[in-house]
Amino acid sequence: MKRHNADQKGFQLLKMLDDFAQSEGMSINDEIIFQNFIQSLSKKVKRHRDNPIRIYGFRVEAMFAHIAAALGKSQLITEEDSGSFFSVDENIRRPDFRLITKSGEQLFIEVKNFHHKNPMEPFVVKSTYLGTLKRYADTFSLPLKFAIFWSRWNLWTLIDASKFSSTGSDYTITFFDAMKRNEMIRIGDQMIGTVPPLSLRLYADTNKPRSVDKNGQVHFTIGEASIFAGGHEVVDEYEKKLAWLFMLHGRWERVDQPAEITNGLLEYTDFSISPEKYDKKQGFAMVGFLSELITSNYKLLTSPEGEILQLTPKQQPDQLKVLIPNDFAGNVLKLWRFIIQPNYDDLATKKDNNANSADAKNHAAD
Repeated sequence: MKRHNADQKGFQLLKMLDDFAQSEGMSINDEIIFQNFIQSLSKKVKRHRDNPIRIYGFRVEAMFAHIAAALGKSQLITEEDSGSFFSVDENIRRPDFRLITKSGEQLFIEVKNFHHKNPMEPFVVKSTYLGTLKRYADTFSLPLKFAIFWSRWNLWTLIDASKFSSTGSDYTITFFDAMKRNEMIRIGDQMIGTVPPLSLRLYADTNKPRSVDKNGQVHFTIGEASIFAGGHEVVDEYEKKLAWLFMLHGRWERVDQPAEITNGLLEYTDFSISPEKYDKKQGFAMVGFLSELITSNYKLLTSPEGEILQLTPKQQPDQLKVLIPNDFAGNVLKLWRFIIQPNYDDLATKKDNNANSADAKNHAAD
């Protein structure tokens, strides 16, 4: 899937000038109006650029669109909330995106960034705000979803608007409930596991100096590099690319750098990555969700030193994708894939309990 810039010729700027001129009751041809518009535009752009919360919010919004495109199950993704629109209902708001899957399903998606300090702190959306979005979605008879980025965990959840818990004037959902009710499967997300450790092995050039000195230091020239998974060399090119992607953007954090030395000569050194803890009897460990891997890559491309330099990378979504064939299991880089379905059992239980409570009250009244 390719990203298309809708306003390459800047036509939207002319519409913005027209809106500005209308607000001042002047003509778009008036030179003073034009200069005032440029000044106003410059101030607004600078104000937005200097607002870190806004920058992070817009980056997350753009990131979701790229993730949905890169996961491979979407046919079309378009910004729904851009340009003018006309409505009889004044209390109506357009969601961020309209997404059409390859199976033909259409979704409206509102994207939110949530950086919670306390893991138990719920994501909150005002009922009035949700109502304005829901009215827009209901007009088209299409479902409304919330794509929530839990930034502390680097995780995405896609939640149907009807699956939030009502608390009076607010609708809420905790991280744990969001993970249970997660519908990211709709756009192709899945969890990946593989065999640890993953290692980059750098062999010393045997024709160049590689002696270890008395201080334990060695200066050497790399003669060859290989990728290893679970202690075995990965030879397939596709498996090498996957392993390198997992090493760069997976959730494993333990790094070891063992070296093989024979008779005071360096043979090779490894940069080995593995999870801090995992069940070795199980034979694999979770690397992360595909969306998690793409997110880490996206963040690296747009904020290589930590500060956000771009909202979107120059790379197309196709260059961010991690598409793994359905029948691929791996030869050396063994893969385990978990297609996680949303679970609404707790909501059904609450509904039954509420119904029983209502029946009890009615019987008491009788």
